[in-house]
Amino acid sequence: MRWSLKTRVAGPTARLLRDNPVLLLAGPRSAGPIEALVRTWNPQPTRDDDGVMHVADGVRWHGPFRLEPSLTAEAELPGGWSTAYAAQAARRRVRIPDGRAGEALRRKYVRDMPVGAEALAWSLVTGLARRLDGAARLPGCAPYAAEPEDTVYCVYGHDALPWQALLTVVGLAIPGLARNGSVAPNDYCLDRPGQLEIRVRPFADNEPLPYALRARASDGWPHTLYRFSALPQPFAGDTEKIVERLRQAAALLAEVTGGVALDGEGFPVAEV
Repeated sequence: MRWSLKTRVAGPTARLLRDNPVLLLAGPRSAGPIEALVRTWNPQPTRDDDGVMHVADGVRWHGPFRLEPSLTAEAELPGGWSTAYAAQAARRRVRIPDGRAGEALRRKYVRDMPVGAEALAWSLVTGLARRLDGAARLPGCAPYAAEPEDTVYCVYGHDALPWQALLTVVGLAIPGLARNGSVAPNDYCLDRPGQLEIRVRPFADNEPLPYALRARASDGWPHTLYRFSALPQPFAGDTEKIVERLRQAAALLAEVTGGVALDGEGFPVAEV
């Protein structure tokens, strides 16, 4: 009996898009404005001898790629997008532990959660997708488009404000806050029950530092991380209003304390 086996081997571009975190955009996009946004995430990228931009340790930036139907299929990407960029990084995943956020994380990361260079690449493409009304695709997962309640703002600062002082500062943008739990003067939480939370804690010495902060960081800074997050509301418009108040409060806190406000993906937050 004679057997015939046809094997379809993906080309290098398709493999790049299939095997790495990818930014998906609608409409034609030129490289210049996208690269400018990337440089707000890391102001000091480098290029190798081939001209490829290295945007983080172990992360190489490629694109734009025009998503013709044949390339879309070969790269196993969803249809409906016209342009893609890839953040090339070695795949590394960890199991998601049980806990309050475990169920939501398992829905988002059906093939385990990225860490290391792949986590950096994923933060970059998700942050860009949020700004450009696009989507991000992690290998092995469905495309991800951020919901308003996924937005997080972080203020990196000096010594933590006493909770009464923080309440006064951010209360200008978010009235009705109260303290909900305290471990230490520099480790506590303010919240508006059912709507939002501001978590304050020391910034650990071994904690990864966003690239946007690295030129400023020193042995004495940052000391404190203020993390602003929202809870989903019955109507998306209400969630968006809460997120906007959090953005205003984070930017105001950074201005008052001489800190730096970034979003959860490591991009600078617009000033008030």
